[in-house]
Amino acid sequence: MKKVLAVLMLMASTLALAADPLGMVIDVQGNATLGKNPLEMLSYLNAGNEIQLSPGASMTVTWYAGSKEFKFAGPARLKVEPAGIKVVQGGAAQERAVADEKVAATRKLPSRLGQAAINMRSLKPMTPEQEAAREKLRPADNAPFADWVVYAMGLEQIGLTGEAKGIWKKLSEQRPNDPKLRQLAQ
Repeated sequence: MKKVLAVLMLMASTLALAADPLGMVIDVQGNATLGKNPLEMLSYLNAGNEIQLSPGASMTVTWYAGSKEFKFAGPARLKVEPAGIKVVQGGAAQERAVADEKVAATRKLPSRLGQAAINMRSLKPMTPEQEAAREKLRPADNAPFADWVVYAMGLEQIGLTGEAKGIWKKLSEQRPNDPKLRQLAQ
């Protein structure tokens, strides 16, 4: 009985690890699909996902292993594998290293996504820890769109939701047709 229980626990932990996302889409422009559905910003990527980028489309991904960012341009067909994103058809990705804390900011979606109502919280002063974390995450003023998405997500993670909303609002103004950005800006 103990052996059966041990095997079941091992199988459950293996399945849980297999289900962990490998990365997150932090920017997408143009026509792109994840499987048969439209590819959306803030989508998690899992092994086996297939992505199609139409001509002129682009996608930026944070990849958790090794703290990397990949940028792909269409036309391209991509397959998400545990070791990375394989280019089945199209050009190679542009790759850059990203600070661990910036990648960590994209591991968890803002809790406000999916909530029917947002509870108003009393404003609290920023702690020294929050201020230090915020400064580590802050991108340069001329940073790409994806860097600002990571920054806003990081602000959410450290409890600076009000400040994050201001960033989400600016991002939403740049991409007015993105429903997730509109929701986060509210």
